[in-house]
Parts: sequence; structure tokens; C-alpha cells
Amino acid sequence: MRYRIETKDSIRIVGVRVALQEDVEKNSIIIPEFWNETLKSNSFSEICKLTNKIPQGILGVTVYQNPNDIYYYIAAATDKAVPEEMVEFEIPSTTWGICECDKCFPESITTIFKRFYTEWLPFSGYEHAESSEIEVYPINNEKSKGVHSEVWIALKKQKHIKVKRNEL
Repeated sequence: MRYRIETKDSIRIVGVRVALQEDVEKNSIIIPEFWNETLKSNSFSEICKLTNKIPQGILGVTVYQNPNDIYYYIAAATDKAVPEEMVEFEIPSTTWGICECDKCFPESITTIFKRFYTEWLPFSGYEHAESSEIEVYPINNEKSKGVHSEVWIALKKQKHIKVKRNEL
């Protein structure tokens, strides 16, 4: 798995969103349905026109603020005005674990998330920042499913607990 760690300034995204739940299985139904609806609407082409900041491309962004405030955005990183019927959100400055993917998606994106959480994160010295995850898809007019994409996961350094010898 190719990855890199980068600290980025805040990222302003603009797009459409759907509410999620803490139930991962329900979200695995909600998100693909949301993508299908968005791809069929005019919103998708409007989002493509907004892209002018990093990360470049169409973004699938999960934002977790608390158990009652979880959203999935299909959006673009931009400094352009918010079109009618769309919303904006500012992702705070953070350190990201950025994993690269050059295989077919969505299957490969799911695999990247699984490998990141089970293989990389436990031994990395980092923990999940419990804020945002970004899927970065290139804007591509071709129907190809085998293109470069990335997964960005917000991280924070692990806190090391010091144990005194006499406490053992």
C-alpha cells in the first residue's frame, strides 16, 4: 500500500450531502444510492466545474462531528461561490494519511480503507482523528473505472501513556 503523511491547511468543500448514521452497514447502502442519485442529476456536472483547489477531483467526504452529526458529501475543494441547492463545509487543518489507489473502484477504495485500519494504523504511531475521511476521484470524461484515486484519513499522533515502575 503506497501512502504518505501530509499536514494540510483547512479545505473548503462545496457540494451536496446526505446524513449518515453510526451504523456502517446502513451507510454502505446509503452512500452508493446517494452517488447514483447525484450522478443522474445536474449537481454532479456543477460540482465538477467547482474544482479548483487541492485535493483536485471529485470528493467523497465523510464528516463526523458527533453521533447525531455525520454527513457524506459529494463535493469539490474550491474557493468559488456556493451554487443554489448546494452546501459548503470547511475541513479544519489536519495531518492526513494519504493512501494511493491505481486499481478499479469502488472495490479498491473499500480495500484501501480496510488495509489502512487493520494493517497500517495499528503500527503507525498515529490514531484516527475522528473527524474526516476523503475519497479523491479524478474528473475523467471516460467511463474507465481503473484510474488513480486516493483516500485521505485524518490522523493525530498517538498519546503515549507513561507507566511508573512501581505501578506495574
